[in-house]
Amino acid sequence: MNSKLNTKLPKIIKRSIKKIFKLLMIFFNFFLIALVLFVPKRKDYWIFPVYFVGAGNFSDNMLAVFEAVKNEKKIKKIILTKDKKVSIENGENIVIIKMSSIKAIWYLMRSKVIFVQHSVWLDLARATYQMIFPWRRYLINLWHGIPLKDLSHPSTDIINFRSKREMKKYKIISSSITDKEMMKKSFYKTNLNNIWITGLPRNDFLIIPEKNLPKLYKNELVVLRNKLKEKKLIIYAPTYRELSLGGRHYSFSAKEIDELKKYMRNNNAILGLRYHPYLSPEFTNDLIDGEYIIDLSSKVFSDIRMLIREAFIVITDYSSIYIDSMYLQKKLISFAYDIDHYQDIQRGFFYEFNEVFPGEICHTFGEMMRVLVKYENPLTTEEKGKYDQMTKLFFKYSDSNNSNRVIEHVNQLIKTG
Repeated sequence: MNSKLNTKLPKIIKRSIKKIFKLLMIFFNFFLIALVLFVPKRKDYWIFPVYFVGAGNFSDNMLAVFEAVKNEKKIKKIILTKDKKVSIENGENIVIIKMSSIKAIWYLMRSKVIFVQHSVWLDLARATYQMIFPWRRYLINLWHGIPLKDLSHPSTDIINFRSKREMKKYKIISSSITDKEMMKKSFYKTNLNNIWITGLPRNDFLIIPEKNLPKLYKNELVVLRNKLKEKKLIIYAPTYRELSLGGRHYSFSAKEIDELKKYMRNNNAILGLRYHPYLSPEFTNDLIDGEYIIDLSSKVFSDIRMLIREAFIVITDYSSIYIDSMYLQKKLISFAYDIDHYQDIQRGFFYEFNEVFPGEICHTFGEMMRVLVKYENPLTTEEKGKYDQMTKLFFKYSDSNNSNRVIEHVNQLIKTG
């Protein structure tokens, strides 16, 4: 009897310690919530958390805005990291710290301007100080992409009790009048006047001169070109699939893989695979041979805009990657093998997809291969006209000043309150 009690005792003690620790953390956060009311906020302290997916890349809209303001001496730029190291080339008055650190608590309490790419509750989920009530802050939501799919769908988990509370505080960027309407539909508690038409900062990386790109991106372009060896790049970048709802990645047969490789060999091309960073299918490594099919995942290339810059053709499905590609008028193919299931069960769309996709929509592998052959030739006048029409729908601006417009809006907000 005593021996049994002795073996159970450590487990009981461990459980008790965990419960006590959780209670202490709850009391600690309540203490911080109370304390934050009295801590003065500094308008020259700007928070930049890393990307919420994975180990934490410093990329996308967040990096673009940071790059545009990094030399401003009067602004303290606080980059909050997770597991991955962040190195910055040049810049003034920059702090790089882990969001789980004690120092991060102080900066989060003191900062008036906080950028996110999804939400406070997700972007700062690893922070010790949980900003449950974002009082007396300017929350600038640099949403990661132009939404094509329904953001308010239950599978996105965007509409929860914390995001509803945050929405009222958001200032959200958008890319056009149409995009602004869709953002309002998604973030319905955000005032329409708080949705700014600035363009997407990350699209600056598509057209600025290569010499002005961040050092990491310049290095990645070198790596990519060494892989391509002057061959044409064809990207296959499908969107995330809701596996719990029956979604699935397309499984290429051995015959189809041979056909893809034959096409690449005959057309001096390379196929690059870029599955969603959230979910890459298990069979990805079986497709990659390093000669005709290569790995372009986020583990190798942190920002898909560098891939788009070099691409000859972009094949996707319903990913907003195609909208970014339109910024450079790239040839587009949608491999929409499961469009009915995706629309009716997995996610749904804000638009009629066939009305907003400028390229060819293919439902079978055979159709996709026929369009690939067709796209070896220049686009027709009619095809170019559709591209122009879709570009005007999604972009008010087609320049490299998107980041600067965001900064102008933030400065105006600080000035007027």
